Amino acid sequence: MVQIDRTNSASAGLDLYTVAERHQSALIDAIVQEQIKSWLDHPYFVSTSVHRSLDGVRVFTYSQWRPKFDHRSLPRPSVFSEFFPPDSLLLEVTASRSLSAEVEIVVGDRITHLAEFRMTSTHQPEMIKRTSAELERAMRNSPGLLSATFHRSLDGTRMFNYGQWESKEAFEAILKQPGFNPEQPYWKGLARNEFHLYNVVHAQSAAT
Repeated sequence: MVQIDRTNSASAGLDLYTVAERHQSALIDAIVQEQIKSWLDHPYFVSTSVHRSLDGVRVFTYSQWRPKFDHRSLPRPSVFSEFFPPDSLLLEVTASRSLSAEVEIVVGDRITHLAEFRMTSTHQPEMIKRTSAELERAMRNSPGLLSATFHRSLDGTRMFNYGQWESKEAFEAILKQPGFNPEQPYWKGLARNEFHLYNVVHAQSAAT
């Protein structure tokens, strides 16, 4: 189990991989056995978690580093030459709500919803305002939503929502909520959005 640092005392690294379905397990093994193994010896490493998409063609790692270390400067193990390089970003938390005191990332059947918003850097400040307001509405009206944490990319061009749900059915129910309007989403006019669903398959902190 690891926890998302909502105070931004650590920087968050997001590595988004696209992979053929038949290679998804091999990529996860490479991340756990090669990449994370090398990260554990780094003095600035805090934690990481590995997520497998339910559609079989995506993997992402959510890592945390301090103090404000850029994980992208680290060499990639040679085994990764067999896979497409990840889309790698640095993030910081802009808003977060959860049913518990901490946002915990644990291996298991819990569903992670990662929503990506692409925008111009001039629109990111307004997106931060809108996502903060949406967070309050979603937590009030979404049974099964355990936590939601919005992040902004430091380059200004993206935002991500890391949401945790009790089940896939709980997530799908939000699409039918009265406050959810696919024709007038809160990001309309500011960003393009896509999302995917994942399970956490590995979680590692520097202390374990």
